[in-house]
Amino acid sequence: MNKKTFSLFIFGGTGDLAKRKLFPSLARLYQKGYLGELHKVYSLARSKREDWERVVCQLDENFGKLCNFVPFDVTDPKSYVELGKLLEELKGQELIFFLSISPYLFEDTIRNLGKLLRNYTNPRKIVVEKPFGFDLHSAQKLNDLLYRYFIEEEIYRIDHYLGKDTVQNIFSLRFSNIIFEGIWNKNFIDHVQIVALEKVGVEGRGEFYDKVGAIRDMLQNHMLQMLSFTAMEPPAQMSEKFIRDEKVKVLRNTRIERLLRGQYEGYAKEVGRESSTTETFLCAEVWVDNFRWKGVPFYIMTGKALEDKLTQITVVFKEVPHSFTRLLDCQPLQNRISFQMAPQSKLTITFELRPPSGRFMSCPVETSMEYLFPSEFEEAYEVLLLDLIEGDQSLFIRGDEIEALWEVVQPFLKAEEDPFLYSRGVKVPQEALEFIQAEGRAWFL
Repeated sequence: MNKKTFSLFIFGGTGDLAKRKLFPSLARLYQKGYLGELHKVYSLARSKREDWERVVCQLDENFGKLCNFVPFDVTDPKSYVELGKLLEELKGQELIFFLSISPYLFEDTIRNLGKLLRNYTNPRKIVVEKPFGFDLHSAQKLNDLLYRYFIEEEIYRIDHYLGKDTVQNIFSLRFSNIIFEGIWNKNFIDHVQIVALEKVGVEGRGEFYDKVGAIRDMLQNHMLQMLSFTAMEPPAQMSEKFIRDEKVKVLRNTRIERLLRGQYEGYAKEVGRESSTTETFLCAEVWVDNFRWKGVPFYIMTGKALEDKLTQITVVFKEVPHSFTRLLDCQPLQNRISFQMAPQSKLTITFELRPPSGRFMSCPVETSMEYLFPSEFEEAYEVLLLDLIEGDQSLFIRGDEIEALWEVVQPFLKAEEDPFLYSRGVKVPQEALEFIQAEGRAWFL
């Protein structure tokens, strides 16, 4: 048997993530010829087989032949006995276990699966979705449990934002072009804006979301991950260990100075808890206390039920000297580099040029260059699944990194004040505009 042959086990194989992301991504990878070593995909779930068939049968017919449904309850030891019988037939194969289940079931599943795998010598990997813990203590506890049964090289803590082409292109733009890396510091950059705005509300996730909120759902993972990719130092080598080392160094020096929480009107009624103070929106002023970024604020904003969907990182450069602006009798706008992930995947560089019909010393006008990032993949999960199969952990989160992420937000998990209310469909709440205006700045959206 080919040593590269592997089987994939999806716990929660009929859940929302499996239906919307995992199975469609796997089917597309199969169609493109990337899954030649795949033996089987096993969908483990309590739901009925019919629910699973509605997910898989609409995808690629040949891929569907590799998919199997296994009735499974992650809390029932008998299910693992049956799983063991199945593993007996897969000797020599690599086994990949994807926990696409409620985070409240992670511990039971890891413990039962870990005990079962002690009886097998197959190479194995385990994928853990977010949220990885609900605070620093629970994240440390979950790490300790994983290390009881797996080594770090077998553990893949996933954040799908890192599979997005634009996030990876931040890395490429900086370290492949000396003209950008040379100005990527406090001497030239005024501040950085990281935003992730959504049109949708909690959309049926109310019971879960009300226990989590925007700090845990977005800030602790996606937003700080984008910050770490933007702020990291050049790695000593282009390998997963050194890339993740530099991200951890950034996070160890990161602190939140101010945080503003909001909740869209009607949220409490929507989730069925009128007294809810869970935030659906936040702004944060974040500092990276190292030599490269001393004095450069990172402004983070994320929220639900807003006017438009927008995810982007904008690097805003310093203003030109006032001696020059006096000659022009105007203030040129600040240069910017924007990395947009949604609604498009693109790079925009914004700069000032003399107007075509103006005098030599005319006030410049803002000009932009755009580049749309081409991609072979429709979905970030396709990239991450490929890296998982190939054993590349560069875009996955290491154990010490996950704890560093929680350390940054830990002081703000227990809110002292209720969130402000904002109207559904507003572009940006007024409170968010004032949050950054107080320091003489404005959002570039």
